This record gives sequence, structure tokens and C-alpha cells, in this order.
Amino acid sequence: MPAPRRRGRNPGARLSARPTARGWQALVFGGLLLFVARLIGTTQFYQLAYALLGLVVVSLALGVLGSRGLGFARSLPAGVRFTAGNPSRVDLLVSNGSRFGTSEVVVIDRLSGRRRFEVAPLRGRGGEVVEAPVTFGRRGIYDLGPAEVRVLDPFRLLQFTRKFPGRTEVVVYPEVHDLAGFSLGSGNTEAGASGSFGQRGEEFAGLREYRRGDDRRHIHWKSLARTGEVFVKEFALQAPRRYTVALDLSRQGLRAPERQVEDAVSAAASVLAHLKEEGLPFRLLCTDPEGTATEFASADKDYWSAMRLLATVRPGGGRDLGSVVLDEQGKLGEGVILISRTNDEALPRVVSKLRAGGRSVVVVVLAPHTYFSGAGGEQARRREAAFLRHVGRLERAGAVVHAVRHPSGVAGLGGGRRRLTG
Repeated sequence: MPAPRRRGRNPGARLSARPTARGWQALVFGGLLLFVARLIGTTQFYQLAYALLGLVVVSLALGVLGSRGLGFARSLPAGVRFTAGNPSRVDLLVSNGSRFGTSEVVVIDRLSGRRRFEVAPLRGRGGEVVEAPVTFGRRGIYDLGPAEVRVLDPFRLLQFTRKFPGRTEVVVYPEVHDLAGFSLGSGNTEAGASGSFGQRGEEFAGLREYRRGDDRRHIHWKSLARTGEVFVKEFALQAPRRYTVALDLSRQGLRAPERQVEDAVSAAASVLAHLKEEGLPFRLLCTDPEGTATEFASADKDYWSAMRLLATVRPGGGRDLGSVVLDEQGKLGEGVILISRTNDEALPRVVSKLRAGGRSVVVVVLAPHTYFSGAGGEQARRREAAFLRHVGRLERAGAVVHAVRHPSGVAGLGGGRRRLTG
């Protein structure tokens, strides 16, 4: 079993006891026998009453001895990262520090919901690990816990519960898909373009499918090993070195479709993963009310820091994607990847301004009409035609455009392949 990455042990747990159904019977019958014995003065009734009540006292003493050494720890397996919708696990360690064994153990913990696990009796100085499967339906930051461990005394008259209030923080990241073959475009090589943001020479610009006659030295071996398909690297005389990934989280009407927002966040996460794999410095810029943004970086820790931000961002910003990006022109780097959720008529003009500044521009545009149900026939055709016109304007402005449609979502950009986040 892999060594735990983080463990939540709670030494200050509280112990409580309450009678079981059998214990209540012993207390009730013992009390009744004692009452009858006092009425009629029969010695045998006194003896039986004292025996039943004394058994409860003995159970209490044995239960305290057997449960005082109970311990609990919660750990996340090394290298495991939680992703929305993907099954994973949490390891629950139940230990017995006492010399006395226990009865069957019941562990109740709050994971993705309140969960109950039954564990075999623990020997003295022993322990058991429970592998608890968990699936989080939504990205975000979750607190696991509190937990409690329950055991019975040897006579099963009393249940002893030790509560562990400690919690374990878990970050559930957005879905990340493999973007093998995702084109990043190239630098602006048109005559008259202002600025010189690209690095000249044989610079990596993106991936494309292998064609007969391609130089085998340019095969992208990581993609071949991961997908079984052959891609080659494309190079440009002037290619971006740093990319800003700008995510549209502006408010759209009263309430944006949740699936559309999640696909947009997943697209941003997948693009960041693609840039990190290619060793290209990246920066995240969001239009949410908090103005979420990071600095250029390419290290693994910076990638997970940006992913943590994507785990928590929510739509609601009042500013549109284009205005936010243009206000950040001095911090954008040489390439800009726009994640757009609408047919924003102003976006092609923004692309033109970015291209005039010598920047490479890629637009991942979500087809908004595919996220709304109910439209069919002629209305659906009109919306599709409007979307295609919008894509055409973006391409004429100089952007490389990738379309995301529901229900295939971001998986459609990478051929349906899902990347492991760990």
C-alpha cells in the first residue's frame, strides 16, 4: 500500500457511551426487579436485580478499558489528486493503542457524504486501514470529517463512541483532458506587425498528425506513448514563448448553464496542462469578480497553484473577456489563449488588436447554443449559422480557433482522451 501523503490524526477525541437495545433491557429489567424486590422483600429478586445492574457497570469498565486506546487517522494516498467526477479513494486508519482487543468497529466519516464502514475486531496494539472509495461531483475545496469510531463492550450492553473533530482539506480539480494535436498557432510574421515578441529561429509552435515524409526527429514521443497516435512538432520562425490563458467567467443572463461554465474551466485547465508539458511559461487570467490571476511560471508547483484557483472560481464578473484582456496588454506575454463562452461581437476586434501587437492568439470558443435545450429545427440552424459566422470573423482577425460543443465538451479537442492529473 502506498505511503500516505497527508494524515489527519486527532489526539483530543471525546469518548461517550450509551446503552444498546440489550443494554436498555438490562437497565429496565434490573430497575423493575429492584422495585419489585423492595415491595415484596424477596432476596432472589434483589440478587437478580443487582446482577443485571452490576453487569452494566462491568460492561462500562471493560468498555472504557477497551476503547480508551482507539485512534483514527485520515490520509490521502501519495500522488493522488482528486478530479471532479473521477473515482478515487481516501485511506482511513483505525488503531487500538490498548492492550485489550475490541469488538467489531464501526467508522463513520464525512467524505463526499456521510459514510459508514465496518471493521473487524482490533487486536491489542493493532490497527486496520480502510480504503474508502470517493467521488466528488463538483470541483472545489472540501473539508473531510469530522469522524467517529464506535465499539461495543464484550457483553454488547453499551456502545462507546470516540469522536474525532479534526478535518482534512481536499482540493477537487476540474477535469483535465489530453490536448494532443492542439495547435497553439505561431507568431505574427505579417509585414508591418508592430513589436517583436517572438523568439526567432526554429521555435516550437504546436503539434499536428504525422504525414509521410515528416522528419522523424520531430516526432512527439510523449504523445505517442500516451495515446498510441503519432504527432510531430511544428516549428515557426517566430513563435511565442509565454502564454496567457484568459478564462471568460462573465455573467451571462440570470444564470449561466452549469455545464457550460464547467467546460470552460476544464478547457482552461487542459490548456494549462498542455503548456506545462511543453515547457512553456503560462499565466492564468480570469474575469471573475475577484480578478483571479497568476504570474508567468512553468514549474510544477505553479501549475498546481493555478489549478487550485481553477478549482474555486465561479462565474459572476461584470466585465467582458475582451476588455479584461486589453487592460492587461502589458502583462500578456507573446501568446494569448482566450476561453470564450459567447458569440461576443467585440472579440474579433480584440483579436485584431492583439495580433497587431505581434501576439499569437488562440480562441477556444464554446458554442453557446449547444448548451441550451429546447431549440430545434429552424431556430437551431439559425443559431448554428450565427456561431459559424462568429468563428469565421475570429479566424479572419488572425486567431486559431478551436470549437467546443455540448455534449462532447473539452474531450472533443483531444479526441476524447482524459489526462490523469497526478
